[in-house]
Amino acid sequence: MRQRIAIIGAGSVGTALASGLTAAGHDVAIGVREPNRTKYQELRAHVVDIEAAVADATVVVLAIPMDSLTTAVPALRLHGGHVVVDATNAVGAPVPHGFDTLGHFVGSMLPPEVALAKAFNTVGAEHLTGGTFGHATFLPIAGDETATAIVAALATDLGFEVADLGGRESFELVEDHARLWIHLAIRRGWGRDFAWSVVRR
Repeated sequence: MRQRIAIIGAGSVGTALASGLTAAGHDVAIGVREPNRTKYQELRAHVVDIEAAVADATVVVLAIPMDSLTTAVPALRLHGGHVVVDATNAVGAPVPHGFDTLGHFVGSMLPPEVALAKAFNTVGAEHLTGGTFGHATFLPIAGDETATAIVAALATDLGFEVADLGGRESFELVEDHARLWIHLAIRRGWGRDFAWSVVRR
């Protein structure tokens, strides 16, 4: 099913997802604060201001640094017609005090009627244009059922093998998976050129 998607943030994660989801046939806008800046010239077909991106979207993907969440999320003016996908990670800093996961922190800032999923944060940005790496790349997701159903379909469109881990109580498992990828890629010297796949007998 074709979705109208707003990706908040034009960094490596946001632009890679925009490229992959557009190629998969979805309507994608990248929302940024200053869309006319020169650095967005190559993305001009997709970049709009944040308010316009969200107003036209049913799916809103958060692809911004953790320290931007506190101001950015409340400013989105989300409502029950939106599904939010949290693609952020706590890198180099702890999860905000009082929250078990970054996903729960994001959820605390959303209206109760907005469905939330955690996804697209467990592999390097360069793998998000399409989830194949010789084999289908394993992508764990978690969150509200309405949101994970939509995310699973989007991720499948990108070529990922999706594992729905459950509700918001499973955010920690998704974020642990991301921490392991980051640990191996950066701290253990594996580099970014790897991803997970499932082997079955």
